[in-house]
Amino acid sequence: MYIHVLQLLILATLLAGTSQLSLPTDNTYHAGVVEYPDETGTPRERTTKATAGFVAILESNDTADLDILVFPESVLSNLDMATFVPHPAQNITPCYSPDYELFLVELSCATRSRGIYVVINVVEKELCGDNYGSDTLNPCPAAGYRYFNTNIVLDRSGRVVSRYRKSHLWRREYYTRATMRQPELATFETDFGVTFGHFICFDMLFYEPAMQLLLERNVTDIIYPTYWFSELPFLGAVQLQEGWAYANNVNLLAADASQPSGRTTGSGIYAGRAGRLAAVIHEQPTLQLLKAHVPKRTHITEGGGIGVGVDGSIPELPAQVVPGFEPQLMTRRYTELATYRDYNVDIFSTRLLEAEFQNVTQRLCHGNFCCSFQLQRRPISSSTSYASYRYRLGVYLGNRTALILVDRSELAVCALFACLDEQLSSCGRIYPKHIDVANRYYFERIRIEGHFPAATRRLIMPSTLDGTMLPLSVSQFNWTESPPAKQLLATHIQLELLLPKNDLLTFGIWANYFSQLPSTHNLNHLQPVTMRAPAGSTPNASTVVPGVPGVAGVAGAAGGATSISILCLLLILPLVLQL
Repeated sequence: MYIHVLQLLILATLLAGTSQLSLPTDNTYHAGVVEYPDETGTPRERTTKATAGFVAILESNDTADLDILVFPESVLSNLDMATFVPHPAQNITPCYSPDYELFLVELSCATRSRGIYVVINVVEKELCGDNYGSDTLNPCPAAGYRYFNTNIVLDRSGRVVSRYRKSHLWRREYYTRATMRQPELATFETDFGVTFGHFICFDMLFYEPAMQLLLERNVTDIIYPTYWFSELPFLGAVQLQEGWAYANNVNLLAADASQPSGRTTGSGIYAGRAGRLAAVIHEQPTLQLLKAHVPKRTHITEGGGIGVGVDGSIPELPAQVVPGFEPQLMTRRYTELATYRDYNVDIFSTRLLEAEFQNVTQRLCHGNFCCSFQLQRRPISSSTSYASYRYRLGVYLGNRTALILVDRSELAVCALFACLDEQLSSCGRIYPKHIDVANRYYFERIRIEGHFPAATRRLIMPSTLDGTMLPLSVSQFNWTESPPAKQLLATHIQLELLLPKNDLLTFGIWANYFSQLPSTHNLNHLQPVTMRAPAGSTPNASTVVPGVPGVAGVAGAAGGATSISILCLLLILPLVLQL
C-alpha cells in the first residue's frame, strides 16, 4: 500500500513540476493560436518588438490554462536576425544553453516559465560549405550560411523537441531561402497523449509533406503557422483552412499574421468534420488569441461526430449556433481586406446566370468532366438603387492552372461564384467600400454534384465563402461522398445548402490533384519537358495514373500534359542541383 501511495505522490510531483493541465486520458486538450500583426522599424527593432509581444502573451493570464500555443509565420525574425536552431536530437533548451539569438533564448525561458508547448516560426541559418554535408537542393552562398523558413517546437521546459523547414516557398522566398531535397515529415509527441505534425503556409496546397503526414504517419492533429495571401473565389485563408481540415477530418491549429491591406489575415482552430471551434478574419491589423478545447481524434467518429471516450464521457464542443434566418437587403461585408484574384477561372467552362434568376437547373461540362447544378433564390427587394453581385457557374478539370500564380496545379472544380458584372474577368473580385451593395435575392437552395476522377493523389473539399470572408459553418451544408474519397476511386460528390443564405460569394467543390509538373520559380528558364498526346488521340483521352491500373488521371481527363514522368525528373534534377 505504501508503495502505491509513494507512486501516486511521485506522479503528482512530476505533473506539478511540468504544469501539465491535460492528461492522456482526457477527451480534449486546450489549444491556442495567435493572430499577430507585423511590427514596424528596422529588422532588429521588428524582432525585438515581436519577441516582447510574444513573451507578454505567454506571461498573460490568458495562456495559463493552455496546453499548446501556436504563433504565426514570418512575424518574429528575418534574414538580419536569423538564428541557428538546434536539432531536436540534441535535447537543447536555449534558456540555459544560450548559444542562439536572444529572441530564441527569451522565448525558451518564457515557455519554460509558463509550462506549455509553444510553436514559433523563425528564419534559421545553417553553416554550409566543404566541411558541412547538406541535404538541401541549394548551393552554399559565398557567406557560408544557408537560410530556412523554420518552425520550432518548444516543450513545457523550453526544450527544442521538433523542427521543420518549409518545403514549398512563396515565389520570392526562393531567392533567399533553402529547401531540403526531400520534404521533412516533422512530428512530436506531447504528454497529454496527442502526436502533432506541422508544416508552414503554402505547404498546405501540396501532397508533400502535408498529406504524407496524414496518410503515411497517421497524424490527426496539425499545427500550421502561416502568412497566407487570400485569393478569391476559392482560397481565402479561413476558407482553405476549414475546407482542408474538413476534407481530411483532422484537427488543425492555424495561426496567421495580420496584415489585411497586404491580403494576410485569418486564423482558426478546427475539429475536422465537427467544424470550426474558433476562427477570425479581420479588416485591420489585429492581435488576437483564439482558444478552444479540441476533441482528441480517438473520440471523433468517421463522419465527424463525437464518440464516447474511454471513461464513458462525451467531449463537449461549442454549439454551432446559426442565427435564425431573416432575409436581409443589407448585410455586413468586408471591403478592406485586399485579396488576389484567381485567374484560373478565366479558362473554366462557365455560364453567366441571369441577373434576376430564381430557379436554375443546369448541367455544365469542361471536356468530359460534368457537374450538375440546382439553384433556387427568392427576392428580397426589387430596388435597383444598389449594386448587387452577378453569379456564374464554373466547371474545370485539368492542369493548365496555377496556385496563387506561384506553382502549377491540377484541379477539378464545380462551383457557383460571384462576379461584379457580366464579364468573366470580374469574377473573384469584391465591390469596394464606397459602393452600396445589397442582397436583392437570398439563396434558398443549392445542390451541386460532380463525378471526380480517381487518382492516387487528390484532396476534394467544400469551398464556401460569404461577405465577411468566412466559410459557411458545417451545420449550413451537407456533403456526401460515394464512395468515400479516401478510397482513391472515382467519387461522386454532392454539396447541398441546408439553410437559406443572404450573401454568398462562393459555394462549390474544389479538388486538388497535387500536380507533379515542375515549376522553376524564375531560378532558370529551362522549359520543363512535356508529354505530348499520341498522334490521333482526342483531347479528352484518358491517361492511366501510375500505380493504379485502369484508373484515369485528371490531366488526361481534361486534355493537356500528363503528370511529370520519372524521365522528366531525371532530366531536370541535375540542372536544379547546379543552381
